[in-house]
Amino acid sequence: MRPFALAALVPLVAGLLSAAPAFAACQGEGLFECRIGKKELEVCRTGSAVSYRFGPAGKPELEIATALSELQYQPWPGVGRAIWEAVTFHNDGTSYEVWSSFDRQDSDAKPEGGVNVLKGEKLIAALDCTKGSVRNGLDLLYGAKESIGQCWSFENHRWTTAPCN
Repeated sequence: MRPFALAALVPLVAGLLSAAPAFAACQGEGLFECRIGKKELEVCRTGSAVSYRFGPAGKPELEIATALSELQYQPWPGVGRAIWEAVTFHNDGTSYEVWSSFDRQDSDAKPEGGVNVLKGEKLIAALDCTKGSVRNGLDLLYGAKESIGQCWSFENHRWTTAPCN
């Protein structure tokens, strides 16, 4: 179980449930979506794979699929003002770190997100989602990782397999 106050998530969940219709392009479960300029960023789960898509609506220019068991997902550590999470996809030496964040102490806050593109360790682009366009956070990945027998070690900051404490 993650160490945070469930009551802090009520405004976030209420806002997301009333936000936008279901993801149009995802063939499975839509985990995250936003607009960046005229393009869309999506993170979707289909069975045991999670995919990153970026490009014009319905016609991604880039799509990367990663097995859920191998997915680099950093859950919120349970402290701080913002609830944040990140997931990283790799493609030919380039990493795409999708992030989502929500200020749990601001009753007017809207979910935020974006993608950081890195070549090796060098940041080559930091793209923020258009304000108000973020649908869902990445928190559904936590339960997905647990459903395949993985658990997050807050001490070691990595996913492990059973036995989980």
